[in-house]
Amino acid sequence: MDTQTINVLLIEDSATQAHVIRRMLRAYPGASFEVDWLETTDAALSRIADGSFDLVLLDHNLPGEDGLSFLRRVGANEELPPIIMLTAGGDERLAAEAMQAGASDYYPKSAISAEILGHAIHKSLQRSQLANHLNGAEQVIFTLAAAVEAKDPTTQGHLQRLAFYSVRVGQAMNLAEHQLEILRFGGILHDIGKMGVSESILRKPSSLNDTEWEEMRKHPAIGESICTTLRNALEVNPIIRHHHERWDGGGYPDRLREAEIPLGARIVCAADAFDAMATDRPYRNALPVERIISELSAGAGKQFDPDVAAVLIEMISAGTLDYRQAEAALPLPAAIR
Repeated sequence: MDTQTINVLLIEDSATQAHVIRRMLRAYPGASFEVDWLETTDAALSRIADGSFDLVLLDHNLPGEDGLSFLRRVGANEELPPIIMLTAGGDERLAAEAMQAGASDYYPKSAISAEILGHAIHKSLQRSQLANHLNGAEQVIFTLAAAVEAKDPTTQGHLQRLAFYSVRVGQAMNLAEHQLEILRFGGILHDIGKMGVSESILRKPSSLNDTEWEEMRKHPAIGESICTTLRNALEVNPIIRHHHERWDGGGYPDRLREAEIPLGARIVCAADAFDAMATDRPYRNALPVERIISELSAGAGKQFDPDVAAVLIEMISAGTLDYRQAEAALPLPAAIR
């Protein structure tokens, strides 16, 4: 994308703000931005529907129809370019609502700079391209993943949250963008092998017996087999197969230990445990933060990679793994949304 011209539609009622944003984008190295400007959403849909824009920057506080209302009207249209919401405030509730309505990202204007805004645009475009490149077989696989989650109503939203948590941990560990996308897919698809597990076992309210556990432990290998047609199978499948391995070698299916376990699987393993503790279940409420941190600390060096556990604990302590953000995180394949 070093020499690419990126066509942006800016919907912003303030001429001063529009000038500032244009100036920021001109200052961003590595890309050439062409910015068209509208003051309201009145003509926006017809302008972006013709395919001439790569991305939309959308202000929230607009005369007439505000940005959130516009998103709710058009955000479900997958043929439109990605939309980044901009607002004068730092309202996290608004951020969650905007992303649930279809925004690809959200930034308060007070927090953006040329570097932040340019990077946000590149990130949204990369994610959009990745989602658009899924072939028919891959769409079927993601649909199956959603069907697995639907088997167990106690895990509603788990795939989306796990993908979010895993990517956030990967970002904190300075993984490359491609590795983060592999983590995202691995988080979504990690339990797809449960398609091959009896629903009576998946829904059993009491402890599994030895025979039932033997069947349950087959799901990572089944999932690996299902996902062999993915174009990124060589990178995603190790997460699917090994997300139940333990740092001390006591996991399954291959009893790998320590660095033998792929890093993506180690991250998904810890994020999976965090989500299980941080969400309500029929038999208990979500655990308090202090208890979650204690459990992760106790499992570090046993169940979890100690470095991954340390990063996760630091993020939990800092409050940067917000449940509402997780449920609003995009993009995910359409079957999972």
